[in-house]
Amino acid sequence: MYPFRFGLLCAAVAGSLVLGACGGSDSSRSASLPSQCALPLKHADGFNGGYRIDAVAQATSRQFSACAMEQPLAASVSLCIDHRQISELTAQLILPNQSTLDMDLLTAAQGGTCLISGRLYTASLPANRLQGFSGLRGDWTVRVRDNNLVSSTPMGFLVGWSMQAEGLQ
Repeated sequence: MYPFRFGLLCAAVAGSLVLGACGGSDSSRSASLPSQCALPLKHADGFNGGYRIDAVAQATSRQFSACAMEQPLAASVSLCIDHRQISELTAQLILPNQSTLDMDLLTAAQGGTCLISGRLYTASLPANRLQGFSGLRGDWTVRVRDNNLVSSTPMGFLVGWSMQAEGLQ
């Protein structure tokens, strides 16, 4: 009985030494956990409507405040747009550090449910633009502009937008 207990004790000590040597016993270093954060689809004006899209760029900001993600790996933005000629529009995402990302609405995935009207366009953000970005906290702004300078009649609306991100906590 004693040799078995002694052998078990030796195995436990040896296991602890091995874990300590490879960093397994350092409780101050925690493993990165997968994390997801989202700004749900919401009206552009924050209440129950959108903004008219015309030659003056319309911008609407939202904030990630409760997201604990420290290392974003993938993200996408969905725009709910009601407009007859999507090819006339330019869309940008302004990041919290004030850099901008152009969103190509012509190649964006279409589908999903919009709030009150329009079509949902989802654009993936380039992974290389997310590298080195520390967390998602701050103001994220969507800006949409109609480039048709011939007609001054507004032809559409930015109804709302959402954002989804996946990464490590």
